Amino acid sequence: MLVGENGLKVLLVDDDNDFLEITKLALAQRSIECTSAVSGEEAALVLEERSGFDLILLDIELPGVSGWDLLSHLREAGDEIPVLFVSGLDQVEKRVRGLRMGADDYLVKPVDHDELVARMEAVLRRRSAMPTVQFGDLRLDLALRRAYRADRALNLSPKEFDLLLALVQAKGQVVSRVDLLDQVWDMTFDPGTNLLDVHVGRLRRKVDRGNSSLIRTERGRGYCVVAQADQP
Repeated sequence: MLVGENGLKVLLVDDDNDFLEITKLALAQRSIECTSAVSGEEAALVLEERSGFDLILLDIELPGVSGWDLLSHLREAGDEIPVLFVSGLDQVEKRVRGLRMGADDYLVKPVDHDELVARMEAVLRRRSAMPTVQFGDLRLDLALRRAYRADRALNLSPKEFDLLLALVQAKGQVVSRVDLLDQVWDMTFDPGTNLLDVHVGRLRRKVDRGNSSLIRTERGRGYCVVAQADQP
């Protein structure tokens, strides 16, 4: 996979303005769209407001929220977007820590831009080897944790993605409320709140926009997904 061929979108997080500008220019010359952030807080806001990034290039020593903190937050939230640390910290223990925290690779500054792009390609090749899940016109990319309906990208939260995946993996069978709460929220009982109903409602609005209804409520039993041919 050559990263410049598929409209790659990258979030570059670094507080060194010279590094940001030089790297953005180098990536633009390779047809890679690059959005920048100068702190962990700014990066978190960008990720909340925008979806569709293919990879994050992340410095560690950032003001406020560090690169360690941002990566930890992403992984704890279930966001598996590829992360490549680009840092001036060259100690072996730092590189090992980054990889064990869930980073896909670690590159030490100063960077050669050809090597940076090659590392990005390697990360994306590894991720693309992971399978996708298909149900009718719905496709779930398990590597990037993204969902598509009729090739339209769905901007799902991590919990919404997990909920949709649980329903799709049941292949049309009804999944009970208790099982969904267990799989998505790690609850072993139904607490009687509307937590699940609220998420199903949000998920329906995103998945069904402009398409037939995908998620069916089986009153007293739970929820299931239905193919278009099964619509009443």
